[in-house]
Amino acid sequence: MTVEHRRGAERRSGKDRRQIDNGPPTNFERRRAVEARQPELIEVHMSEDEIRALGFVFEQATASVRG
Repeated sequence: MTVEHRRGAERRSGKDRRQIDNGPPTNFERRRAVEARQPELIEVHMSEDEIRALGFVFEQATASVRG
């Protein structure tokens, strides 16, 4: 591809579609066969020492009641 060919007419409008709220996509625009991706969550049980090793700091519990 030559440099002259790459400098052809700009086909993009330059207008950002995200600036206008057109509402949800129509049925035609939605995926038909592929399911939407769902996040996968797992619960991990960790000891206080393991959590501290990751850099988390626990606040000291105070016995006095704040007033």
